[in-house]
Amino acid sequence: MIRRFVGSTMVLSAVLLLAGETVYAAPISAFNVPVQAKMGKTKLVSLQLRNDSKEPLKVKAGDKEMTLQPGVETPVKLAAGTVIVAEETTPSFAAGSVLATVSSELSHATVAFK
Repeated sequence: MIRRFVGSTMVLSAVLLLAGETVYAAPISAFNVPVQAKMGKTKLVSLQLRNDSKEPLKVKAGDKEMTLQPGVETPVKLAAGTVIVAEETTPSFAAGSVLATVSSELSHATVAFK
């Protein structure tokens, strides 16, 4: 029984060592990497921002600063990964708080802030 345990441990460690070398030596294209990451292109996501509060809301989305008027949908195109941050303190949000992060799942969606 001890021989079987030692033998299986040696076989398992040999397999793990060989698998590590195989992954290390594999070309980059063998891994599942999105094309945008390889080519350096950023995908723009179209979405709408809506302020459901009773006061204007100043936000910063990447480099863009905008004021969202109450009840108005504002269409924007932002790069995936862009963070939408509150610029000023309101009853609902503190200044500098992250309101949303843009992703491809938000394409053609409406993001409402209360």
